[in-house]
Amino acid sequence: MGKRRHFLPILLAVVLVLASTGFVAARDAPTTGGFVRWTPLDTRDLVSQTNVVTTRPFSPAPFRVATYSIRTLAWGDLPMNGLSLMRLRAPANSDSEGIPYKVVGGRHYYSPGTIAADGVRFVDSYVRTGNTAYLDGARVRAAKLRSLGFVRNGALFIPYGFNYPNEGLNAPWVSAYSQGFALSLFVRLYRVTGESTYADGATSIFLSFRQLGPGSRPWIDYVLGGDLWLEEYPSSRPSHVLNGFNFALFGLYDYERLSRDPGAHQLLEASLATMRRHAADYRVPGSISLYDLVHQTQIAHYHPIHE
Repeated sequence: MGKRRHFLPILLAVVLVLASTGFVAARDAPTTGGFVRWTPLDTRDLVSQTNVVTTRPFSPAPFRVATYSIRTLAWGDLPMNGLSLMRLRAPANSDSEGIPYKVVGGRHYYSPGTIAADGVRFVDSYVRTGNTAYLDGARVRAAKLRSLGFVRNGALFIPYGFNYPNEGLNAPWVSAYSQGFALSLFVRLYRVTGESTYADGATSIFLSFRQLGPGSRPWIDYVLGGDLWLEEYPSSRPSHVLNGFNFALFGLYDYERLSRDPGAHQLLEASLATMRRHAADYRVPGSISLYDLVHQTQIAHYHPIHE
């Protein structure tokens, strides 16, 4: 089994420690030792390899924004990195490219969140081993996400094709959870390959976080009581799922650290402000933390992720 990653402590580390000046982890070629070396590279060197769209912060901001010092985490400290290596053998329920699908009502559907999360781990498996089969697995998943997505006002949304009645969602619906994982995948693929198509894809996915709901359609984040919420299930009654919020937040973190875009920085700080204000709401002293704030479900599987 891979090592257990506790993501809330990582979140606090991101918030509280000052970034090293001009430092961004960067790509390098695999070494003969079987892994990819990572070296510091100035932000401008990364951005100059492609056209990264700069967005302006919302003004006036419709949500609370607190000022934080953001640290650039080393590769091994990034969320989802350092887990067990991905299996190269395709799972039983998968297509000809080895991408898994789920069966709902006797029909096959792709789950964008699963595809993107697996893609992130494939990139990390490549970095740790130098085995290009892992990189190929990440590329295939990025391509699948593009093919499943649609563009609205310049933003790439990757929808789920099945209904989710538990949260009152009818297909096609989108999720900050899967958008965040997809954002991390495209950013990390760019950091590994330096190929501008992945930076462009990351920018398109990031723009989905700027189309605040619920007035816009589709939407994955909205403002309630002055707080910016990143919603795994953006329904008529969003449930504020904790793990979905934080994985979306980590996608914003990856993109902000790559681009240093002012608009991305504002959304990251606003998301951090929301989580710092409400983290205690999920705690149940002496028991399993809450999965969400509306249904107040307690699921043992998610507690180690929350803690």
